[in-house]
Amino acid sequence: MKKLLFISLLLLSRIVFSQEKKVTLESKSNFESIEISVGSLEEIDIIKWEDFKDIFKDNNPESIIFLKVAVKNVKNENLIGNFSIGVNGKSEQIDSLVDQLKKGVLKMKQLFKNINEKNKK
Repeated sequence: MKKLLFISLLLLSRIVFSQEKKVTLESKSNFESIEISVGSLEEIDIIKWEDFKDIFKDNNPESIIFLKVAVKNVKNENLIGNFSIGVNGKSEQIDSLVDQLKKGVLKMKQLFKNINEKNKK
């Protein structure tokens, strides 16, 4: 009787512990935003726009991201100031978001230079 009870418990424990389920979690980073700050208008020309795309390439395509470029302490003849441009959208739209950001930053740079030239006259 003892042997039968022992064998039954042994089988029961084996059945219970053999149904272990292994779960593996995939660790994946999902970046939401990036801001680049530069100290002068000239530094805008050295921004590597492709780096924005590289940062978000492994994101979930549906995740919302925010890109921003800030120019701090711009000092020209009569102007001292800061400006920033930002865009947001889904990760899957990264190419168009970077293009929009680049166009906006370059337009703002040109406007800032035009205002400075008008103030010189």
